[in-house]
Amino acid sequence: MKLITVLLIAACLQVSANGFSQKVTIKENNISLQKVFEEIKKQTGYQFFYADEVLQTAGKVSLNIRNGSIKEVLDASFKDQQLGYTISENTIIIKRVISIPTVNDPPPIPVVTFIDIRGTVTGENGQPLQGATVLVKGKSAGTKTDANGNFTINAEPNAVLIISYVGYETMEVNVKNLTSIAIQLVPAITIGEQIVVVGYGTQKKSDVSGAVSKVDLEKAKAIPTTNVAEMIRGQAAGVQVTLGSARPGGTSNILIRGRNSIRGGNDPLVVLDGFPIETINDVNPDDIASIEILKDASAQAIYGARASNGVILITTKRGKVGKMRVNVNNYLTTQKLSKNFDLYSAEEFAQLRREARRTSNAVVGGVQPYSPDSVNFGGTTQALEYVNFAKGNYADWEKEVLQTGIINSHTISMSGGNENTKLFSSVNFFNQKGLIPTADYKRGTFRINLEQKINNRASIEANLNLATDKQRLESSNLDFITISPFAGPYDDMGNLVRNVAGTNASSTTINPLWNIRESDNDIKTNLFNLNLVGNYKLTKNFSYKLNTLLSRRYTDQGIYITSIHGSGVTDKGRANVINNLREEYLIENIINYKGQLSDKHKFDATFVQSVNQRNTSRTKSEGTGFGNDILRYDGITNALFFKTTRVEEQYRLASFLGRLRYTLMDKYLFTLTSRYDGASVFAENNKWGFFPAAAVAWQMHKEKFLSNVKAISTMKLRVTYGAVGNQSLDPYTTLGVVGNYPYIFNGVLFSGYLPGTQLNNLNLSWETSTTLNAGLDFGLFNNRLTGSIDYFNTRTTDLLTDISLSGTGGYTNTITNGGETKNHGLEILLSGNIIRNKDFNWNVTTSYTRYRNEIVKTGVTGVDGEQKNDIGRGRYVGTPINNIRTYVFDGIFQTDDEAKNSAQGSLGGTITPFQNVATLLAGAIRLKDVNGDGKITDDDQVVFATDPKWFSSISTTFSYKNFDLLADLYIVEGTMKSNPYLSSFNEGGTLQSVRNGIKVDYWTPENPSTTFPRPNYGAAPQNVSSLGLRESSYVRLRTLSLGYNMQNSLLDKMKLSGLRVYITASNLFTITDYKSYSPENNPNQFPDTKSFTFGLNIGL
Repeated sequence: MKLITVLLIAACLQVSANGFSQKVTIKENNISLQKVFEEIKKQTGYQFFYADEVLQTAGKVSLNIRNGSIKEVLDASFKDQQLGYTISENTIIIKRVISIPTVNDPPPIPVVTFIDIRGTVTGENGQPLQGATVLVKGKSAGTKTDANGNFTINAEPNAVLIISYVGYETMEVNVKNLTSIAIQLVPAITIGEQIVVVGYGTQKKSDVSGAVSKVDLEKAKAIPTTNVAEMIRGQAAGVQVTLGSARPGGTSNILIRGRNSIRGGNDPLVVLDGFPIETINDVNPDDIASIEILKDASAQAIYGARASNGVILITTKRGKVGKMRVNVNNYLTTQKLSKNFDLYSAEEFAQLRREARRTSNAVVGGVQPYSPDSVNFGGTTQALEYVNFAKGNYADWEKEVLQTGIINSHTISMSGGNENTKLFSSVNFFNQKGLIPTADYKRGTFRINLEQKINNRASIEANLNLATDKQRLESSNLDFITISPFAGPYDDMGNLVRNVAGTNASSTTINPLWNIRESDNDIKTNLFNLNLVGNYKLTKNFSYKLNTLLSRRYTDQGIYITSIHGSGVTDKGRANVINNLREEYLIENIINYKGQLSDKHKFDATFVQSVNQRNTSRTKSEGTGFGNDILRYDGITNALFFKTTRVEEQYRLASFLGRLRYTLMDKYLFTLTSRYDGASVFAENNKWGFFPAAAVAWQMHKEKFLSNVKAISTMKLRVTYGAVGNQSLDPYTTLGVVGNYPYIFNGVLFSGYLPGTQLNNLNLSWETSTTLNAGLDFGLFNNRLTGSIDYFNTRTTDLLTDISLSGTGGYTNTITNGGETKNHGLEILLSGNIIRNKDFNWNVTTSYTRYRNEIVKTGVTGVDGEQKNDIGRGRYVGTPINNIRTYVFDGIFQTDDEAKNSAQGSLGGTITPFQNVATLLAGAIRLKDVNGDGKITDDDQVVFATDPKWFSSISTTFSYKNFDLLADLYIVEGTMKSNPYLSSFNEGGTLQSVRNGIKVDYWTPENPSTTFPRPNYGAAPQNVSSLGLRESSYVRLRTLSLGYNMQNSLLDKMKLSGLRVYITASNLFTITDYKSYSPENNPNQFPDTKSFTFGLNIGL
């Protein structure tokens, strides 16, 4: 911390505090061009790129310009100077349009018709360029340079030569009677050429040979959120993001190219500024400068053991040379409930209960007459419900429990620096109140990124990230919408009641607002991340880098259930306090080499030695039996029954890795990568794993047979093949773990320990995923249409799988490397710049991903050695990893005879939908006899895949002058989910069929529905058919955002560098057949929302 403080003070002393401006004011007489460049750089932050020789013959200028543009100043300065320039982003490249001073000028010669002109062409470092083209402007004469960069050409004394070379700016040289000239070309900087971050370095996108996607942050940040995963959704082909929890502070799940592992561990590795982090939400979205996603083995292999599920590389913002710039970003969001289903009205619910009573009476042979107007609902209906029904006192439980969600976010950042010191720093405060009372989330973050140049060889970097947050979780069961509308949360005096349907009601009718009040669930987290980096240039070609990481995360969770809570009465109050500490250390020694044998042969290499250690500790205190509830979980030590358990774990990973890249003629790209990892989770003989990869890419558009095809701007073919590892094991699994079994002796409680029920396996080793990837990147019509197509095929072997044991030896399961899966898919990304002119631009980007995984081996073998299904864990050979196995819903029986004479009516079957065959009635569900044997047995169950068949996104942006509009559609097709409010319906019982919930068209004698069965009060098994298994495909308008950027003339008057206002609507509409608050969540989970945001961004 002392080092950080010293560096921060130094930075603040060296960095100016004035903001950049795009306008330039100069009033000077007889000044050099270098002085002009310095003044432009000082006022705008723009950098200049030129060779010193370019300005040797330049004259001085006099300028008197006020609030002029950069173009105006440069045009005035270069008048009669025979110089030119191009602007690429924040860099201005100066080039010559005349001859450079001659080498050994010969004495004047008489003017002749033609002269021999000799010259030398060199690159930016003075190296001769072989094969450079030298043409006479307006003539057919031309030549090429030899191996030493020399050329000779015959031309008129006043001819203009055009010199060009791949990778360099084309230069025009006015001969002007010179017979010997030296020409130094400037490297070409392609406007719009993307620089992408890859493992341990960066590359131009055109030089990347692996499957790497770069996220468009301008679109990604259109959704105001702290959930970085949601920013990525739809921004890259092959990357699937699903909502994990919609609660405040909730997270999302990320899958890159689907699932490969059976046991788990399908989450990608997240790397922040070169260092792995625990969760993607550790970074403030406003601090992010770029996000890249590594998807194939060649790109991932540099991260080896942790990269089998892909890698997400996040780079935070850095200080830039120039005066200090301050940016303020604030937004306010309101959230409303979003759903696509109806609840029963009070009268409809009453009729539902009447129908359940009619079915129940028919089952037991009752003779009570049925009447659609009966006030006797039967079943569990309470006296208070009858009273409220008679009075017309009905409750709308959504309105009673839910509220409007509010989000506030405030970020202040500053950036600036000089050639020696660069600084970026930010502070963010975020506050979210959820739809459910007590569900909220507060977070504060602080970041400082400091770069300090020590001398021409050495520099250091320090990146500090601090965060603190508090999350309050909802304590109520989200099944509140199933509560009877005849019950209410308040009594006649307006006081909360515990039992909504009277004192004799079952626990399922506890008032959700009561439970919210009588419980706490608070999670507090403090995060400290410090990266210290040292850089040293050893030679012209070699450099050394030292990376170090210190990370510390402390989480404190307090849970309390009062003695009058719906589930706390028997315990007389219950408390849990859980403390988690995670500390991580990482040291990396990195050597980089970059050089070339000639302009045809270019090399760069990276070698890394890395050591990573992670220590975790968990302390859990539990207490029950409290004299009062005043202190809540803070009084846990006052519990009548109190115990504490503690677990400590350590994990280590040692690695050696290397990458070699070779470029031939800037057309053929070769990459070799390997990593050798040793993990402490494995036994001594299997700790190390070796993971190599290779990649080849071909810049096809640079070949002669395509160079004249005007429609093709760029075209690159990529092929990669390689392996990465996975190690989804707890630290001491291979050693065997003992369990805590306390015992009482002489009335005293003692701690005791016995071997766990899992048999250890000293032969466990790495999972290995081997991937073949073939891809094509292209740009057409002057890059108006760009895109990429990738096909991948992955085979994962030696999968870690759980195997059940007989238990006779005291062990019930073990883990082996017996599993295997395969996964293949297709990704397409297209981006079109449809309209591009001065005032109006229209862009459309779309992505499409389709993949299919399959279990090849479950790890369970029969006596014959053949692979068997692992039914208990839902793993079936030849089926997808994610699946649901159940009987097939085949409609509704319309008559009693049809039901009793069906396959379900067979006494030889293993299942009936109600208690016994005699209860099969008209209105019951019909199960499909899949194998046609006249019985319903386990063999009739079918495996349904739940992962999507494909998913896609379509985003379009419009900009007109200072206005911009973004619309973003997200499409998921072929997913399946089991809806608990529908799957429980089909068997009746005291379940959702006689409670409130999703309104359906159920069967009655008067309404012979074929979609849902008749309600019933009788108890019965649940989830025996696919009735509740529903397709959850959807089309969603994720984002609709309108923004305005204030024009420069007004900004100058307000002394601002920028001002933007925007309005964003999220999840504005969703088209889906899945009945829930969100097609990604079930209706008993935290409700998803549609949100509306107003934001203001100010640059000072």
